Amino acid sequence: MSLSLDPARERDVFVEWVRKMHLRAPILPPAYVPYDDAKAVRSPRAIARDALLAFGAAVKIEKLRDGDEDADGTESETTSGTTTETLYRIKATTSRGLELFDSDVTGVPRRVVLNDEHCDVTRGVEVALMNMAAGARWRARCDWSATYGHDTAKARRLIPDPRLREGDAIIYELEVVNRMPVHVVRVRELEDGSSVALAGGGWARCTKKTTTSGGGWETPRPPFEVTIETSAMLVKGKTKTGDEHGEDEFMEKRVVSYVVGDGRVPLALDAAVRTMRLNEEALVWSNYSGFGKNVTKASKLRRLIPALPSDGSEPLHGVAYKVKLAAMRHVRDVFNDGTTKKTRTREGLGQFPSDCPMNDCMVRVHFILSTATAIGAHSSLAERYDTRSDASLKGAPFEFRLGCGALPEAVETSIRLMIPKEESRVVLDLTLGEEARQRGYGAKNCRPDAPGSKFGVVANLAMIQWDVVLESFDAAVNWYQADVSDMLEEALLIKEEANALFKTEVYELARAKYEKTLHKLESLRGLESSDFDRVEAMKCTLALNLVASLQKLHRHVDALKRVNKILDSDPVNAKALFRRSVSYLALHEFVAARDDLFACLDANPSLQSTVAKQLDLVKRTEAQELECERAVFRGKF
Repeated sequence: MSLSLDPARERDVFVEWVRKMHLRAPILPPAYVPYDDAKAVRSPRAIARDALLAFGAAVKIEKLRDGDEDADGTESETTSGTTTETLYRIKATTSRGLELFDSDVTGVPRRVVLNDEHCDVTRGVEVALMNMAAGARWRARCDWSATYGHDTAKARRLIPDPRLREGDAIIYELEVVNRMPVHVVRVRELEDGSSVALAGGGWARCTKKTTTSGGGWETPRPPFEVTIETSAMLVKGKTKTGDEHGEDEFMEKRVVSYVVGDGRVPLALDAAVRTMRLNEEALVWSNYSGFGKNVTKASKLRRLIPALPSDGSEPLHGVAYKVKLAAMRHVRDVFNDGTTKKTRTREGLGQFPSDCPMNDCMVRVHFILSTATAIGAHSSLAERYDTRSDASLKGAPFEFRLGCGALPEAVETSIRLMIPKEESRVVLDLTLGEEARQRGYGAKNCRPDAPGSKFGVVANLAMIQWDVVLESFDAAVNWYQADVSDMLEEALLIKEEANALFKTEVYELARAKYEKTLHKLESLRGLESSDFDRVEAMKCTLALNLVASLQKLHRHVDALKRVNKILDSDPVNAKALFRRSVSYLALHEFVAARDDLFACLDANPSLQSTVAKQLDLVKRTEAQELECERAVFRGKF
């Protein structure tokens, strides 16, 4: 306010200002939102601090030297799938003055991934290390309840020193040397996938630090064939008296090729390779360099990389590998049952699986068919057929639609996993029994005029091999982007194919086509009213045909589930009622079968003769059932 105003004017200005202040909308504080600890995002340091406070007097800390909080990596962001490995030194003594161990004597820092199920330190030490920054040195006095008396000790298989007494407090001197981002790799037994237990207590652990990133997205898995470049080093350290445990062991760089999971390289190295991408380079460390629990003399002779230490004992300070995934050949157990193996022999054009003919579509392939009457060392593989030499094809590729039984299931399913111009070898092992034979020539879902069939149905065959080239294919309709009319046209085409398969009694392939197409139509949302009616009509037709296929396959429970879904939306659908009566009859639900037939007749009187025949069948089947029951119980009462 200006001081030049007279007192009366000055008072009026002040009163007006106060009045305006009263008339202003009040500034309210933000609404109160109760704090939800469960939903709060907490930093690693906060979690570590709370874990330490939870122990109370059971863990007492004396800070001997502070670390560098800015250089510490616990709060830094790591790439996806990585965690932090801590390198530390440790000395442990009891409250009675008994020295348990001292890592300074050996001269080799220890490694641990904190908050991991296979962490190999007591909970008290773990919580202390969680709170320490790089370079920090602490003394932690831990009660028995925070060490070997804690619940985690049993799960981690921590074996206390035999000189310890239950209830002893342990004083640890800890120093964090460094922290670095790594990938944790699980080491598992090949036979059952269980974690590897160490003889001296604890679990096999493995970490991987990528030094050069690889290309692509795919990583090898059984039974992929890989080629790796690797070298290894084992640091033995010193004894308590300062003497060397022995000279450090080295394995010079070597190039080895093997099948993932075949037991020819150490389990930890094999597990790490399974996480690598092509041309990736990494440093791998593990406290276990063995080959698993079921080691035989024969398996030792097949090893490509030796176990370190050479005496077969467990590595005291772990073993380090320098690895590069130099090559990777795609090998797939197509049905996950060992019957069919697909091996990529030449790369194609495109990416798996986006550029594969996964859906039923027109494909063009060349293949060479070979057969053998024995497998293994005594194999007598002989070439029998080549599409390039087939006079009827005139040198052109064999063109057919997937899912119609034009080729055996083993090769058709493998073609679905190929990209254009890819060459693959598909091997069907016929020695594995009827399930394997149903995936080859002569099976019910393979047409008798399939190319090469006369060579594939010969008696005493042990193996059929196809060397296939996927020349090209016509991409199926993209159901996420296509127009509804295009979708319905595709659905009609597949329905007609399925109908043809049904008429030739290839019910399983017909069922698969009906079911896949119906599933796609059921996933459509937000249709216009005119499109909705057309889609619903096609869905109803496909569903009824699917029910008929399930009934031919004697899957009447599944057929009932499908037909009930139709009747839920259309209770007077005569065809659905008739189909349901067929399944009720097969399940000996005679009353329900009659009720559906009468309802079918009410819905469509023109079906009188058909319904009459079915009612007569119900009557005769019921009479036969009653006669069987009388025969079973005759004379028992």
